[in-house]
Amino acid sequence: MERGLTNPRALAYHSDMKTILRRFLLIALVSATVSAQAEMRKWTRASDGKAIEAEFVEKVDDKSIKIKMVNGQEFTIPLASLSPADNEFVKELAARMATPTDKPAAPAKVPEGEVTVTLSGVHMSCSNCVEAIHAVKEHDKIAVDPAVEIEANKSEGTIVVNAPSGKAAQTALRAMFSFGFYGKSDNDAIKMPQLKEDDFTTNTMVVRDPNLRCRGSLRAFTKAIESVDGVDEVDAKEGSTRVSVKGENFKTYDVMKALRDIGMGGTFQ
Repeated sequence: MERGLTNPRALAYHSDMKTILRRFLLIALVSATVSAQAEMRKWTRASDGKAIEAEFVEKVDDKSIKIKMVNGQEFTIPLASLSPADNEFVKELAARMATPTDKPAAPAKVPEGEVTVTLSGVHMSCSNCVEAIHAVKEHDKIAVDPAVEIEANKSEGTIVVNAPSGKAAQTALRAMFSFGFYGKSDNDAIKMPQLKEDDFTTNTMVVRDPNLRCRGSLRAFTKAIESVDGVDEVDAKEGSTRVSVKGENFKTYDVMKALRDIGMGGTFQ
């Protein structure tokens, strides 16, 4: 027995103090471990080899990171200004911190039963546009189910399609698209044809089956395409089914996206 600890109360107090001390040491050890994981390290400037001590906070984007100085100040610095070793460190750290890649979500299934789809942002300049949308069931190449109901609202730029099945609704949207209309669908499985982005450039292309049923549509169509970088000439006329676009090194994707953005469909060659 330790000297001076003969009193039961003193013994109990001594025991409690040992427990408290052990807990304190455990907390200190954990804190030290966490601090070590904070990656306080020396960063070297590529231009002159000057080093600073700082903690890695986060990767801001592919070109920069955020660090915290010893005094608590945070700075965003470009990776290009750091040494190759620092860049490799950031790359490895980002890989360790990254979460496992999730499996891509399964594509939405086209509903088998009755469905209502609303398209928004559709370009409709006049009554001829509205009549053309309502006439898709009379399409001579795409057979639209007679049971499909279509309601176009010119002032709101919307089209509501009620169909006996998802497949019938999809066919109706495809028919509208071939008439030169485009809209954003509120249904993840039933949409108008989507663009696939690419970097293909050309000096000439032909837009087919645009919606040029009136002067308003002609103006909107021409303005949209002329806004594309590299386009110099748009040979469009009211009622045209094929429009020649000319310029220098413009992207066909940009042209078709410009039309989608104003609610127009069509294809190209």
